Amino acid sequence: MRAVTVWHAMMRAPWRFLFGRWPWRVLMYLLTSAAIGLVLVPLAVVTLLLLPVWGILLGAIERRRTRLLGFGAQASGHVPLGREQRHIWLAVRMNEGATWRETAALLLDLVFGGVAVAVLFLQGLGLVLFVYLAVAGAQGPTRLNLFGDVWVVVRPDTWWPVIPIGLIALALFAYVDAVLAASQASLLRMLCGPRPHELTRNVERLIRSRATLVEAFETERRRIERDLHDGVQQELVTLAARLGMVSLELDDLAARGADTAPARDALEAAQSQAEQAMGTLRDTVRGIHPAVLTDHGLRAALDELADRASVPLHLDVADLGRLSAPVETASYYLVTEAISNATKHTVATRVTVSASVEHEVLTVIVSDDGHGGADASAGTGLRGLRERAETLGGRFTVISPVGGPTSLHMSVPLVQQGAEPHAVAAR
Repeated sequence: MRAVTVWHAMMRAPWRFLFGRWPWRVLMYLLTSAAIGLVLVPLAVVTLLLLPVWGILLGAIERRRTRLLGFGAQASGHVPLGREQRHIWLAVRMNEGATWRETAALLLDLVFGGVAVAVLFLQGLGLVLFVYLAVAGAQGPTRLNLFGDVWVVVRPDTWWPVIPIGLIALALFAYVDAVLAASQASLLRMLCGPRPHELTRNVERLIRSRATLVEAFETERRRIERDLHDGVQQELVTLAARLGMVSLELDDLAARGADTAPARDALEAAQSQAEQAMGTLRDTVRGIHPAVLTDHGLRAALDELADRASVPLHLDVADLGRLSAPVETASYYLVTEAISNATKHTVATRVTVSASVEHEVLTVIVSDDGHGGADASAGTGLRGLRERAETLGGRFTVISPVGGPTSLHMSVPLVQQGAEPHAVAAR
């Protein structure tokens, strides 16, 4: 049976371990440990404050290097960050336990690197001594001072015991190296590997942060909608009223015989432009966040959307009651995105919306009778819907075969949003 790690290899028969690949792998591991230790010593002294950063880099190296000794691939304990989050990389890493464990691994590598240098030096010195004794003894009587008052004389007829002693020493060196390398690798894997509870906590933190961002985004949309409705729209209404008063004054002037035709033409153009601006502003406000969605809920907002949709909209929506704001917003914009896509990219003549709650999960399906071929990865609208659904702990899928029809499916759990149980009643 093939050994899985160097620990298993050392438990096998000595000849299978010594004459296999493991002594060479162990030697390569210790040589790299010595090299890493020699590099880390000046690096740690010169850039003491950057030790956590070097620890992160070293952790990534060690998770791969231990595979030399037969250990399996090891995942990182760090939270994965997207390209758009690179600017907060250092702040996130400094608050992770994995970073400080990898810093401890760096210090451990310093110790093991020094030990590896010493062990390999002594082993190399011993091998040189054995070779020298054999060569010197074969050439003639040689008297050598090993240490202190210990002298040894080797002759052409007595040098040969050096060979078996040297082979036994090589075997012992191989086992010593294997124990040292396996111990270092095992400790480093403990420090550089992920912790299940940390991974769970990191995932929960990411979900909470995404949900917080979505909620903040929706709050800001509602604020903009309110400012436009109460500010710019009211000013346009006031402007229209004043233009009406000017029209009455022009009527008085015309009754007195004044020529008001040029002024009336300009006034009518201004009134028309003001009305057009108000219409555009109303559409913009609805697109940002419809007030009816905030005030009366999803069903009322969909009814209002059906009255002004450019494509006939059929609603098959249960009496949902009031849901949490993020869920209602995600559902509403699912419908608006489907209508927009049906209008721009297909020849759909009808859009059907069905929504219901079952087992505390809201399911919304929007279908059109267009020619299909929608790709969720091609546009930002569908990608945004998927991200919004996933942020709420739900799922979003697109079924759009070439030739149609196209169906957008979104399911979102209500319990995670703190929603109260809803009674589902058919319309």
